[in-house]
Amino acid sequence: MASSLTGKVQTVQGPIDPSDVGVTITHEHLIIDFVCVFQEQPGASNQLKRDEPVSLENLWWVRHFWTSSIDNLQMFDADIAAEEAGEFYKAGGSTIVDVTSIGIGRDPQALLRISRASGLNVVMGGGHYVYLTHGENIHDATVEELAESIISDVQEGVDGTDIKTGIIGEIGNSWPWEETEKKTLEAAVMAQRATGAPLLIHPGRDPKSPIQLLEAVDRWGGDLSHTVMGHIERTIFDYGVLDEVAATGAFMNWDLWGMESTYYPMRADTYMASDQHRIEQIEYMIANGNANQVLLAHDICAKHRLKKWGGHGWDHIIARVVPRIRARGTYQADIDTMLIDNPTRMLTFTEPLG
Repeated sequence: MASSLTGKVQTVQGPIDPSDVGVTITHEHLIIDFVCVFQEQPGASNQLKRDEPVSLENLWWVRHFWTSSIDNLQMFDADIAAEEAGEFYKAGGSTIVDVTSIGIGRDPQALLRISRASGLNVVMGGGHYVYLTHGENIHDATVEELAESIISDVQEGVDGTDIKTGIIGEIGNSWPWEETEKKTLEAAVMAQRATGAPLLIHPGRDPKSPIQLLEAVDRWGGDLSHTVMGHIERTIFDYGVLDEVAATGAFMNWDLWGMESTYYPMRADTYMASDQHRIEQIEYMIANGNANQVLLAHDICAKHRLKKWGGHGWDHIIARVVPRIRARGTYQADIDTMLIDNPTRMLTFTEPLG
């Protein structure tokens, strides 16, 4: 049965028509407390830098050890976020999907302020992040209880406000898959079925993780065509695996544009893809007829990636990536598919499955 949200997109300022979505980046963090990923670096000098505010003097260190600076991992200033997001608006952007989920500082009131100040549609995320943020309330709750909480955030509002979740995610998962993460993803699927909301997933750092998670969503009765698999470029390097994920029908998010470091502090045995790598992967998707599954974003979750601290900012895809891929031969129609049509389709609520 259709709900009042069926055929609409839910923003922090209320439902909008899909025609009003426009150019969209589909995985961002306007406000976030990301200290759950903090990693201590050995040595006295590193410990001193750990507690310093991000500045021009230490930016070289922060860029290399971005998860080892506490200040870098805390983005709390709504005014700065609105100013930075305004760069995306001025470049032609319309909608930012903020997938800061429970456990990493979701702040509905701040997102509402940012939306009003910047002129952007802001879609707020829901559900739970990785096991590192799971307290006893997650361990003790049933799947049904967790699902009811997510449903309430979508239908009634978050934290006693009338500001509502418009996407379930990012739902955090690890490799190997933790038990509480299995519970929170199953709860998210139950909430998707009950509300018709889109679902966005953070996979573990292994190329087998995306398929493992999508198979679980399918097994629990979720809508794969309304599900987003995130972090494709830092998880999958084999084009055969890309084909396997594409065959599920899920949306696929290339969501770390602008992050060019070859060193990846979260995993010493791997590396972070470059924008060139991302371009080549999405060109492969387009050539194979899968452009209608591609989503694009930056996943800005630390200060060093904002312009105020020497980063690329939220206009990077529009201002620098789009001209680059157009110059390489990508048609404007495919660019519009990835930045307008796909996000609009993904964000539009479907009829609940029950």
